[in-house]
Amino acid sequence: MLSLDNTKRLQVLVAGRSGIDFNTMDINCSFADISSYTKSVGGSPANIAQGLAKMGIRTGFIGKIAGNGMGDYISQTFARAGIDQRGMVTDRTGAPNCIAVTYISSPTQSGSYLYRNGTADLLISPEEISEEYIADAASVLLSGTAFSQNPSREAMFQIIRYAKKNDTKIIMDIDYRPFGWDTPEECAEVMDRALEDCHIIIGNREEFDSVEWIRMPGNRDNAVSAEYYLNKNAQLVIIKDGPKGSVGFQRGEEPVRCGIIKADAIKTFGSGDAYAAGLIYALFQGFPVLEAMRFGSACASIALQTVSCAEAMPSPEQVVDYMKHHRFTE
Repeated sequence: MLSLDNTKRLQVLVAGRSGIDFNTMDINCSFADISSYTKSVGGSPANIAQGLAKMGIRTGFIGKIAGNGMGDYISQTFARAGIDQRGMVTDRTGAPNCIAVTYISSPTQSGSYLYRNGTADLLISPEEISEEYIADAASVLLSGTAFSQNPSREAMFQIIRYAKKNDTKIIMDIDYRPFGWDTPEECAEVMDRALEDCHIIIGNREEFDSVEWIRMPGNRDNAVSAEYYLNKNAQLVIIKDGPKGSVGFQRGEEPVRCGIIKADAIKTFGSGDAYAAGLIYALFQGFPVLEAMRFGSACASIALQTVSCAEAMPSPEQVVDYMKHHRFTE
């Protein structure tokens, strides 16, 4: 059983992008036929942070937001959620926030148009990272997309250095987005270096492939992927595989496999963020790894049934009730 420290002031610091999601209110139609949207604070790290806070985890955020009304909206939303913002920085160069405009053409065809060129989150610098803030947290969760460009990349490596120095666990959500990187080679080299110091690694098969293809060309074996990082610093490696569920690997333990709860899904995005939030929450409660994975999987199932991502994050009570009334696949 993986142990996480509950005695520090904050349990999880989430680092990376926060932006604005414009969520379609019209489902099962083409983008051209969408007539209305609702807004929420989005971006994978921001979604996970909001999910953790909703579950009662003492959560903080490290990131950079635009110095305009959109940045104000993010800050106000985090404040209402109870997310500590001592690690938040406001950009003064005029850089915008990341924006995602979602569409749901059908339950199996949905996604977002993402605007992320020159955004504020990628401008956070190493000098804007507080060692004291990281030392104040039991863990820090990083997102792979924050490593795609500088100065954000070096800021994330600064976080890793401070976390190692202050016994703060490092969690990585690989969160591979190919358009954010200059080349696939750059992604593989940078992320492989970052993952070497991580204690918990979460990703799907495609995301592990994006990191490994130079070092282990052709590998599709989850156990081989996990063993590499378990022989480095990892204590837990989670590899997700969509409808097949997920598998968890720990050093010296047999792999554990977790099914899914089939849902009446209306979209395909957002489930990974909900899974990560639920998994981390459960690990902080002392759940065994398999039970933590099941909790995360239930969160993912719930998240697929609403149009938004952040607002779809459930409370622990909702998850427990959902698991009582729904069965996992084998």
